[in-house]
Amino acid sequence: MSKHLIGVDLGGTNLRAAVIDRQHRVLTKFECPTLAIEGSQAVINRLIGGIEEAMRQAGLKQADIAAIGMGIPGPLNQKAGIVYSTPNMPGWENIPLAALVRERTHITAFIENDANCAGWGEFVTGAGVGVRHMMMVTLGTGIGGAIIIDGKLHTGRDGTAGELGHICIIDGGRPCGCGGRGCVEAYASATAVTARFKELLDQGWRSPLAVKRDFLTTQDIFSAASGGDPVALHIVEETGHFLGVMASSIAEFLNPDRCIVAGGMIQAGAILFDAMRQACLNRNVHPSRTMEIVPAALGGNAGLVGAADQARVRLEAGE
Repeated sequence: MSKHLIGVDLGGTNLRAAVIDRQHRVLTKFECPTLAIEGSQAVINRLIGGIEEAMRQAGLKQADIAAIGMGIPGPLNQKAGIVYSTPNMPGWENIPLAALVRERTHITAFIENDANCAGWGEFVTGAGVGVRHMMMVTLGTGIGGAIIIDGKLHTGRDGTAGELGHICIIDGGRPCGCGGRGCVEAYASATAVTARFKELLDQGWRSPLAVKRDFLTTQDIFSAASGGDPVALHIVEETGHFLGVMASSIAEFLNPDRCIVAGGMIQAGAILFDAMRQACLNRNVHPSRTMEIVPAALGGNAGLVGAADQARVRLEAGE
């Protein structure tokens, strides 16, 4: 069997494909804009082209690749290889992506949720190495996650387990994009962090960042918090608390060894992580108090490595 795999990370903004070896090393990588507005067929053509370019750069042919694994945003059916829909990408309703890629490349192909791929990548070669039970929380425009139990990715009865962002932390709380209220995503995503900061300004809190109100980013808030801005500091500590409440709930249910936190928001550093850890310690229950909370280690390569290795897992399982 070939020692090489292809990992694909399909995002609403960028599309990436990489050749990965069996030691989880990225050998070559190709990246281009997704241009999702052009529709699913154009994106699939671009995806195939990215796979072929990554192979060309590595000097490999179809016979050298064991399988292709693709990380896809949104709900999907892993076993059937069907993408039900994708956020911010028009024309992706019930697309049999695994079969289409297999027909075009003549290589076995699999799909998996992109957050699950990133979590699996961290598990096999990143911040999750050395444990058997872990969860990963991905912080961005929304909040995603992955759950690994006894060394296996937990996807649930229909493949949609791990939507950690929609765990309710405040019943009847802030409205969430999912249509519910009180989800942790409504409080601790990047979108929510900037929205909560602006609400404090509207309530009369004073911050030097007020002059950037209409162009505010989470990075602005994190930098200001590190510099002692009381409004920014309050928001970052409160965000860490909300995430810690969510993490402690999962800890008490699943008892993982480690909680890995990924995404651009981990740039907030110790202020965010200390608040998360303190929220877990405040629970005074063994699973929460003993679970490690650590930053992700692989950065943008986690999804590529995880997608490729999940393809290996499923190939070896005879799927």
